Amino acid sequence: MLSIVLSRNNIFLLILVISVGISLSILSYHYSGLTADQIGEIASNDIRSNAIIETDGLSKTLLHIIDPVSTNLEILSKIVNYSNIGGTKIIMDAVQNSTRSLTEGYYWINENGRIVSISNVNSSIIDSYSGIDLSNREYFVIPKETHASYYSSAIESIDKIPRLYISFPVLERSNGDVFKGVIVASIKIHELGRFLQSELAPQVAGNVGLMDKNGIIIYGSNPSLIGKYYLGEEFQSLVPEEIRGPYNSLLARSLQGSAGAEDLILFGGNKTTLTYQPVFIGGKYLWTLFVSSPHQLAAEVGILINNQKNFSTLMILIIGAVALGIAFLILSWNKRLESAVSARTIELKDANNSLVKYNKLLESANEKLSIHDKMQKEFINIAAHELRTPIMPILGDAIYLEKQFEEGKKEVKVDREQVSSIIRNAKRLRRLASDILDITKIESQSLKLNKERFNLNDIILSTISDIKAQLLSSNPEQLENLIIGYEPKDVFVFADKNRITQVIFNLLSNSIKFTEKGSIDIMVKIENDSTGTNYVVVSISDTGQGIDKDILPRLFTKFASKSFEGTGLGLFISKSIIHSHGGKIWAVNNLDLGATFYFKIPQQ
Repeated sequence: MLSIVLSRNNIFLLILVISVGISLSILSYHYSGLTADQIGEIASNDIRSNAIIETDGLSKTLLHIIDPVSTNLEILSKIVNYSNIGGTKIIMDAVQNSTRSLTEGYYWINENGRIVSISNVNSSIIDSYSGIDLSNREYFVIPKETHASYYSSAIESIDKIPRLYISFPVLERSNGDVFKGVIVASIKIHELGRFLQSELAPQVAGNVGLMDKNGIIIYGSNPSLIGKYYLGEEFQSLVPEEIRGPYNSLLARSLQGSAGAEDLILFGGNKTTLTYQPVFIGGKYLWTLFVSSPHQLAAEVGILINNQKNFSTLMILIIGAVALGIAFLILSWNKRLESAVSARTIELKDANNSLVKYNKLLESANEKLSIHDKMQKEFINIAAHELRTPIMPILGDAIYLEKQFEEGKKEVKVDREQVSSIIRNAKRLRRLASDILDITKIESQSLKLNKERFNLNDIILSTISDIKAQLLSSNPEQLENLIIGYEPKDVFVFADKNRITQVIFNLLSNSIKFTEKGSIDIMVKIENDSTGTNYVVVSISDTGQGIDKDILPRLFTKFASKSFEGTGLGLFISKSIIHSHGGKIWAVNNLDLGATFYFKIPQQ
């Protein structure tokens, strides 16, 4: 009788365990599904956030590479001289060499639409082009009519290669702005597109597109669509019918001159985020930049969590099935029932502990994603704060000028100090934007090096020349009281020429900022370490204020500055560039006056 009672109690307990197991299975399924949806949404938000930041940075990169071309054209349009064509051509050759990574060439066209000179082409070739009539081309007609600069859409040239054209009018000011021709720069669209695509960060796996404000495709992943209208048959035939309506509406909104990011749900439920950013040049909206980012990361996270959810449910069901088998066995093995139930109970607890462990891991992943999002927001807030400093003087001068117009004046006078203030703060904005873009690349570990063999002496001399030119326009008195000493010495290195130039410019600018008068000496030497590796060591020593003792321990970190001018980003970027080359950068205070900055990189 006692045995029968024990059997009935054990069967009841076993049925209870089975019921609990099924309930836990259902709860686990719903909880895992909810967690998968939440983490998938967090991953999608992270992708959108990264895509927005990347698109904004890419648009600034586009402006950064277009701006030198525009500046060169503006200067050329003011200095061309029909009485000295040879001298003008030398200058054209020089500016083409400075932007040859982007531009094909610079063209000087007279008021009749005939070519006067082409950069980096000998006179015999120029003579063969002199008979070509270009007076009907948009890059000639529009500057002639408007007396203003012109930025084209995609134009297919005679050789069937699509290009962008930028042109500035040549005006004879002394004669009432008489049109005397244009200066034109041509850019291969495929080269521009490949450059933008290469600048895309690795974690934003997608494609880059560029469209003008009228909806004409300038660049895209399909070369055959360049120069086509986005609502035209060629483009529309490639858009899947199920997303054609939402996709066209999105493109229409993107051409309104504002930035945005929207998700497209493709066939099979896959998502793609399309971010767009307007490109303004000279205050005019010209183009819209697009970046498409598939939600591959979010999909992979969802799949992994679903697998884990199914595994947990299967394990609980297996435990229930084992318990059900034991229920039939206890009728004949009553004495062994207690030990068997205890063993199965321990297994159930282990399974539940495993489930709790998996849930804690998921919570930890969620917390890490939140921290990452917070860090991104803090970085954006710091950047926004630093941007306000140069914006306020520019805004103040603009409001002052506008107020004079409101008082009824038809013309206002602007003194040299106001102009210098606007230019100085605008340049500071441009430098800050470039530094923030470099910081973003460094933080995302996407800083790329394009190494080549070059003479370090050339870039040092060039940097000294650029610094002196800046001082001549902004602070000529300091230039008179400052001696920059450097003994030219040919030293060849294998490194990223543009990035090493950036480091030397940052260090030399830093020394000049803290040396009102005195001297700055630049030295280059080669030293050999114990492994037999040759290193090029560059030192820049000044007689200025020296390095503040509070700043010195964290000199090469972000925003390490007590100066009212500068953010401290330059030295952090310089350190990252040198470390990427396998080198070292450091600084010390001199025994008497000033400080010395050093960096060294492998020669090969």
